[in-house]
Amino acid sequence: MKIILLNKNHIRSASKIMVESYWDSILKAKIELLKKIKSKEGYVCINNKEILGLFLYSRNYSHYANYLEDIIVSQNHRRKGVSYKLLEKYISVSKKETPKKQIFALSSTSYDNKPSIYMHLKFGFKEAGRIASLHYGKDEIFFVYNLRGRK
Repeated sequence: MKIILLNKNHIRSASKIMVESYWDSILKAKIELLKKIKSKEGYVCINNKEILGLFLYSRNYSHYANYLEDIIVSQNHRRKGVSYKLLEKYISVSKKETPKKQIFALSSTSYDNKPSIYMHLKFGFKEAGRIASLHYGKDEIFFVYNLRGRK
């Protein structure tokens, strides 16, 4: 299993995984993937040329902090550590990209996405707050990860 930068060869499989998760359409997913390829803000997890999952993020989202927009794993590969590996890569990338004056990487998830909440907390993210009804009418939990290891 390896994690590499998203490229045009991944669009078809990655967009299918996105729609299987929660995206509205293949077309919308493909458009988003093309934007992320251009900005180099996406990675895929591959095993034997099969895409297991992906993450998309925004560089310098707020006050120079990166924000994890999506971390999606194919239904056939869930609960096998793929999300954790993708999250590791997001933090690794954020440590390299984020200026020293910003010590946090950001992420969020719906309050009812228990596996995602557990993964974030297990990895070392801290809950930073909630916004009511943000995620399709559900509360969104925001997380921060200290990139410098300070409290």
